[in-house]
Amino acid sequence: MKKIILSLLVIASGTIAKAQDAKSALSSTEIVWFGLDFTKAKFVGAFDQGAGIAPATGSDMKTKWIPSWNALIANEPQHFDFKKVFRKDNVLYDLKSINELNTKIDVDACMVYNEGTIDKSAVDAMVKNYKADVKKQGIGVSMVIENFNKTTQMASLYVVFFDIATKKVLVCEKMTGKAAGIGMKNYWAGAIKAILRQIDASEYKNWKSKY
Repeated sequence: MKKIILSLLVIASGTIAKAQDAKSALSSTEIVWFGLDFTKAKFVGAFDQGAGIAPATGSDMKTKWIPSWNALIANEPQHFDFKKVFRKDNVLYDLKSINELNTKIDVDACMVYNEGTIDKSAVDAMVKNYKADVKKQGIGVSMVIENFNKTTQMASLYVVFFDIATKKVLVCEKMTGKAAGIGMKNYWAGAIKAILRQIDASEYKNWKSKY
């Protein structure tokens, strides 16, 4: 009986610890934005360079568009207001690691006609590949892109909070957003904006209640 009680206490304490970790991540006053992780992303349908001018290839995605989406978010905090959305006093940017990981995507496999799926459990292994450059501890945030679907005009992704020092995933929530905007860069950045609006309006509050 003592062994059973001890086991139950261990399980309970582990659950509480996990909840506290997630709670602290959401309640922290500062985050480090690591960027959009496209390492397992799928671009679904026929993509073009904008206005149907020319087809966009996997190589175009890797060398041109993925870097431009990450740069846009970092360069225009007024349009991607992480402070407001995530209720933080300070946001730092550390894109180096994810930018390097994104250069390793398989250009022959990322352009498809059927949506891909990233299991939530796979996100843990992906975050383990991040290397901190700006700050070695604290709370990191990334978005792991699952699909940019040209046919449905929707993006699906995971919003991920993690412990920078241990690379432990603390919060991992799947979301979708509708693309909107003129030109390839702004169109899919519009999907990220739509997701941020959802988080700001209700999801962040829901997550704080959940965790």
